[in-house]
Amino acid sequence: MMDQFPSRPLTCIALAMTLGIGAGCSHWIEFAPPIEATPPANTTVATDARVPLLLETIRVTHNGSSIAPPALLERQVLGAIEATRLFSQHFQSGHSQPVADQARVTVRLSIDNVVDPHAGQAAWRGFVISASMFTLAPFISLNYDYAAEMSLEMERWDGQIKRYHATSTGSAHYNLFGANPEIIEQLKGQVTEVCLSSLLNQVIQDSTFYLANKEQPQGGPIRTVSVGVRRSPSRALPVSQPITGASLQ
Repeated sequence: MMDQFPSRPLTCIALAMTLGIGAGCSHWIEFAPPIEATPPANTTVATDARVPLLLETIRVTHNGSSIAPPALLERQVLGAIEATRLFSQHFQSGHSQPVADQARVTVRLSIDNVVDPHAGQAAWRGFVISASMFTLAPFISLNYDYAAEMSLEMERWDGQIKRYHATSTGSAHYNLFGANPEIIEQLKGQVTEVCLSSLLNQVIQDSTFYLANKEQPQGGPIRTVSVGVRRSPSRALPVSQPITGASLQ
């Protein structure tokens, strides 16, 4: 006569799978407090005194190895610069260029990324083949640390150069079944944004250095524009809160 109830091992595995898939999907992002060398800057400049900007190079390393800058990163950098409104036009090397004899600011950006997908991976490798992965899933914590160090070189039309530096670090935390490429990409994007905001805030502090001295017509109105760093209010918020108690995603 067959048992009316499933065997205890199968029941345990089924329960563990349910708990593992449910409770194991928590994930969130946290950042180290950013170190701002200068307070946030906003100012007003004469519109006609602004000059074009040329983004000449973006050099990127990943754990010490040079890589080609992703197109998404290039758009993020150029978009952040455009949002300051400090420059009249924005060009990128390899595309349309400013007029040859026109005053301009040339930008060179270096980004050194350090990635460390650590804690918990050894445990994962040890249990991935067996059914015990389901029972351990809610308790195996995986962390993905990401740090960016940026150096910005700004060269004026007359050859004068200013250099700026910024760093940012963050971590993505998730349990075994909570691994998601999206959270990693959000972490990278937000760390990059923190660095860019810090760099451009330093540039805004030196805004008069990047303006051309143009005489205004006598009696004519001086048109001005407000310049500053665009800051996303959600950049430091977690992707999702870690699960506690009996709550499930």
